[in-house]
Amino acid sequence: MRNFLKVLGVAVAATLPWVPAQAACEDYTKELRTMVSVDQALRSRLDFSEINTPAQQKIGAHMGVIDRANTARLKVLFAQCGFPDTEKHGERAERDAWLLVQHADHDRAFQKQTLALLEKIAAERGEPIGRNFAYLSDRVAVAERRPQLYGTQLMSLPEKPCNLEFDRLDDREKVEARRAALNMPPLDIYKEMVIKNANCQGDVPETRPASPPPP
Repeated sequence: MRNFLKVLGVAVAATLPWVPAQAACEDYTKELRTMVSVDQALRSRLDFSEINTPAQQKIGAHMGVIDRANTARLKVLFAQCGFPDTEKHGERAERDAWLLVQHADHDRAFQKQTLALLEKIAAERGEPIGRNFAYLSDRVAVAERRPQLYGTQLMSLPEKPCNLEFDRLDDREKVEARRAALNMPPLDIYKEMVIKNANCQGDVPETRPASPPPP
């Protein structure tokens, strides 16, 4: 609990609005990295094979607090500094910002605004949309009960938390084509990766090949 309160203090402090805009933008990449570290510190403790236990549910509740604090601060940073630019802030900062938006499920409007922003940035650069857009697009689609276009979101029943299956997909052949265009692995391989990353190895048949965790 002491460690959690320390982490929570970092996240809540990050939401304080009186930090001068110039100072905030100078430390933009560093602050994003801190926020993601807090985010991942809790998520790394998730075990889907025991997700319904009190301990895991407590972690989930703590994640909700952190996600709201990070989202509040991220909105301030976006308003002051814009979305991280790859050339100016680096790919890591851009990915950190996306990850924090991905976990802002409590604020769907903010996620959709960021989707539009990612699309606009890609158009301005004359580039196709990237993986970050695909993941966030599917996240919003699932929340709005629409078919996902890229097949990035898997779901399970509460009583079978490791029995992960894809949420509703668009035409599978088209989904596979979109994934290939973004250099994403085929759906079946991706599913294996997600299951392993969710600490559900015990529910995966031994014949399945080992795969690295998804990006």
